[in-house]
Amino acid sequence: MPIPIRKLIAIGIVLCFFLPLGGCYDATEIDEEVYALVIGVDKGVNNMVRITFQYATYKDGGGGKAGGGGSDGGGSEESGEVDGTIVSTVEASSLLGAINLLDAAVNRQISLMHAKMLVFSEEYAREGIARYVEPLARFREVREFMRVVVCKGKAEDFIMENKTFIGTNSAKNIELMFEQSKNSGYFPDVFFNDFYIALLAPYGQSCAIYAGVNDFQHFPQDTGGKNPPLNTKQDMEPGDIPRKGGTKNELFGTVVFDGDKMVGSLTPDETRFFLMGIGEFRRGFFVLEDPEKPGFIFVIEAELSKSPKMKGNMEGGRPVLDLELTLDADIVSIQSRNSYENLDHIKGLEKIIEDYFTTGLTKTIERTQQEWNSDIFHFGKKIAGEFQTIQEFEQYNWLSHYKEAKISTQVNVNLRRSGYIYEAKPIRGTSEGGQGST
Repeated sequence: MPIPIRKLIAIGIVLCFFLPLGGCYDATEIDEEVYALVIGVDKGVNNMVRITFQYATYKDGGGGKAGGGGSDGGGSEESGEVDGTIVSTVEASSLLGAINLLDAAVNRQISLMHAKMLVFSEEYAREGIARYVEPLARFREVREFMRVVVCKGKAEDFIMENKTFIGTNSAKNIELMFEQSKNSGYFPDVFFNDFYIALLAPYGQSCAIYAGVNDFQHFPQDTGGKNPPLNTKQDMEPGDIPRKGGTKNELFGTVVFDGDKMVGSLTPDETRFFLMGIGEFRRGFFVLEDPEKPGFIFVIEAELSKSPKMKGNMEGGRPVLDLELTLDADIVSIQSRNSYENLDHIKGLEKIIEDYFTTGLTKTIERTQQEWNSDIFHFGKKIAGEFQTIQEFEQYNWLSHYKEAKISTQVNVNLRRSGYIYEAKPIRGTSEGGQGST
């Protein structure tokens, strides 16, 4: 007896509901993969590149051993163990090809889905990095929120020093390391997606985080009997901060690119002015010498109060731009105990601070024009509006004309607060003229 059509349809519908229960045929369990946290690229010896991967071991919650520098924290150099992670280096013809080579020695598939940081050695960055950025931009596993770093020396050495000193989670430690850009402004927070887009853009150039390893040899020894000079400038390179203790890795400055090649770097102070100019400066302390009492300082905490205002046009075939910034500042310390917070003196102090920021911003822009002709500020976005079509703007070739642009800057500062002290009083003692610091 033939089965009615209606029953066949019903059976077919029921079978369709069973299909999803079979699961995904190419599904991968979490513990079948190992997730690379950091990728390093160095110049090879017998092949094109040396690729370094740092990946978690799934021990101690996948984050490493507490302490970061104890008896077990350093790990073994032969095995590459570093605070609950493994650092492995392989020489290969390509970055992605290195993954398959390393799979021969790792019992899990290496995945880049949770990579936090891409590190290029400075030597490689100066030769050009496009051939290794493009495959990552195309590869399905790479996330756009991976940071781009250029380090002094070898990327392998930098990654070997990527240790966890606070907490036990290596992935969290890396993420929080980049968040410090918001607290100091001494380095930019550069994401892979933004970096790659800037490589292709006709209106600006790329930049990256400048990093280094500090061997603690720059910490001066106390010879005694000498009065140290006052130095308020931060013109050091990463790895040169006079300090000791803690992690050896430092993020300190900005790498400037022309195309896919590194051409120079901004100092940490210049990096702050750069971040202000592009509207990405969050906050930071600034130490200035007291104009009325040399040898003494006053400290302010500044932040952008609004987005930068920019105007641009073409005058006689020459690009002309005006950049205006507005900062809010708090008085944090006045060593000389002068009453700058008094209403009679506040305007004068604001003028001193405005001149400091305006001069710093102007010199930073001029350096990118005169030394490298690299528009990392992306002023070209504003000039592009002066052309009727994109094709006209691309034909004009803004990147080659950036050095010819006339760029004016103005920084307005509003002193908002003076801390818990409204008017500093002199410190009294048995001798006259005693001074203290706040």
